[in-house]
Amino acid sequence: MIDERCAQLLGQIISSEKPIKISELAKKFKVSSRTIRYDLDKIDDFLKANDLPQLIRKPNSGIEYAPMPSQKQKIMTLLEEITSYNYVLTPKERQTMILTELFQAKDYITIDEIADVLSVSRGTVSNDLKPVRTWLAHHNLQLESVPHFGLKVKGYEQDLRRAVISLLSENMEVEKALNLIKTPIHRRINIVADKQIKKLFQDLDILPIEKSIQIAEKQLKTTFADNAYSGLVIHLALAIKRIQLNKNIVMPEEELSRLKFTKEFAVASSMVAFLEESYNIKIPDDEIGYITIHLLGGKVTEADIFSSKEWLQLQILTDEIIKTIGEKLNKDFSIDTELHNGLLKHLEPTIYRLRHNLPLKNPILHEIKRNYPEIFKAVQLSLKPLENYIGKKIPDEEAGFIAIHIGAAVERNKATCSNIYNAVVVCGTGVGTAKLLSSRIKNQFSNINVVNTIASRQIEETSKNDRVDLIISTIPTGSKDIPEIVVNPLLPEKDIERIYRLLSKIQPNISAYTNNQNQLEEILKIIDKYCIIKNQQELARELSSFLNLASYNSSKGVAQPVLKDLLTEKTIELNVEASDWEEAIRKGGEVLVREGFVEPRYVDAMIKNVKELGPYIVIAPGIAMPHARPEDGVKKVCMSLVTLKEPVEFGNAANDPVRLVITIGAISHETHLKAISQLMDVLSDEENVNKITLATDVKEVLQILES
Repeated sequence: MIDERCAQLLGQIISSEKPIKISELAKKFKVSSRTIRYDLDKIDDFLKANDLPQLIRKPNSGIEYAPMPSQKQKIMTLLEEITSYNYVLTPKERQTMILTELFQAKDYITIDEIADVLSVSRGTVSNDLKPVRTWLAHHNLQLESVPHFGLKVKGYEQDLRRAVISLLSENMEVEKALNLIKTPIHRRINIVADKQIKKLFQDLDILPIEKSIQIAEKQLKTTFADNAYSGLVIHLALAIKRIQLNKNIVMPEEELSRLKFTKEFAVASSMVAFLEESYNIKIPDDEIGYITIHLLGGKVTEADIFSSKEWLQLQILTDEIIKTIGEKLNKDFSIDTELHNGLLKHLEPTIYRLRHNLPLKNPILHEIKRNYPEIFKAVQLSLKPLENYIGKKIPDEEAGFIAIHIGAAVERNKATCSNIYNAVVVCGTGVGTAKLLSSRIKNQFSNINVVNTIASRQIEETSKNDRVDLIISTIPTGSKDIPEIVVNPLLPEKDIERIYRLLSKIQPNISAYTNNQNQLEEILKIIDKYCIIKNQQELARELSSFLNLASYNSSKGVAQPVLKDLLTEKTIELNVEASDWEEAIRKGGEVLVREGFVEPRYVDAMIKNVKELGPYIVIAPGIAMPHARPEDGVKKVCMSLVTLKEPVEFGNAANDPVRLVITIGAISHETHLKAISQLMDVLSDEENVNKITLATDVKEVLQILES
């Protein structure tokens, strides 16, 4: 058995991305190079005794070690048992350990107790407390020091929990943090510090939390990306540990009331019922609200964008962002419905994360900036509408995720190939990254058809699909039934060569499809001949996936009326009298009812939404856009424009009073997009808005809209 210095030495070598020199190790461990050489011999003996490969010594380069994942896990399990030597911690590592001790303390903790844990002097701990205080202050927390009692972190519970998550993300990837909590440490950088972080979740069985999240996925009809899933597990684990210490979240009543109307709150309530039984604790409504926020911030897919009360604002934002980015890159993304739908689904959880300060680390941000500098810069310069909407600066991490969607669209536009091999793409960082990788694959390989993008947790189910020829993944999945290759999400040249080598060794299960687009269109024509198709785009996508056809170009055949088709002399009324906001909405809705575009119940649904969810429909100064869901009574995509004789208050302090009411009825995600885009072009000009609100003749308004 080796001592802990050797264990730390082996950990450093394993975690290093390149060979590490003996002189560097000697400096880090504060021993001589000769001592390091002796330790390396001990390590080799230890590895040999446990049937593991030995260290690789490279002359003039250093020492390296690259075991298989199973071998690495075995090593880390063996190293966990070693405690006979106290590794000399760096100041940064000591400060991390001090913070973990403070966060897990039930009450005050003394400097002597911390010094004992770190095996350092009182003076060393006292010196480390200054940067610790600075770190806490950055996270809106204070370090209270009381004579004869000790130290204690003070602040709001929400800030404390965010600080703990931040501490975890600063020291390791979120997936690693989850593995650290669940199992013996692997991929470690520092054994002592990792053990200390693991203590934050000591004696907590994670399995019920994972089961509760699976309940949520089933009820929400969604799949969380691997990093979002891991982050949600950690957030819930932390919440349960804090509740066990009687440290509960307190949420503003107004915000909690709003959340109670979301389906995510109902799902969070189901999760809580399961967790209460599993951990024998009582979880208050405020905590359910907090879980709801994390569900809203973690979703990566949404079967129905209309489930969000902000669906219209989300679509307007998406259109503005895509249009601006396209102008800066000199590219036309207007017919790329895959980009629009992908970014639309991405923005909803993004907004929740930013509003509630829920950071989502972007593990490939550096590579995005390096490989797609023009796209990243264009995205940064195009996010002003989103920043104005949420009132916050968009961090680079979130801009990077949006850049991935744009990069995928750019790559997709290059691709004009048929496919032979059926592949699934697995990516731990989210759907945008998976789409980028998929597009890169389609662009580089004329003989690969990407049939699906999935999370690693779905790999077992996928392995049963005999129509899948290979798995292309950014993380190891452990698939035994289907050939797998692990690549960088940006697919550099070396990974392209590796995929070509793999394809030369395997045979596809089915032959290539030809003229896939025409095949699918013929199928749709046959279905349309005998059936009523409610959503042609979704039907096309599902058929494409089921039949393993190449991606369907859903922009073909989609009827998108333009603004002049919807706002006509029949749907515009000027100088209408309304005593309050409710009557203003009724006046706009009655126009659509009169023309046969919506049922009367649609008007009631719009009013009910405002009563329950607030005046979110007042999207700009003086402008309200009431709307409801398609199933609330929309017969045909429609729009009305009403100006009010006297402005009315909707209760939106930033944008009241309202003089212009534009009522919208949508039947699908896409059909109203072109008209909405044109309308926003008109309304973005303050002079246009003034002319419309002051107009006395409908023809004046039509002239402004047409210009």
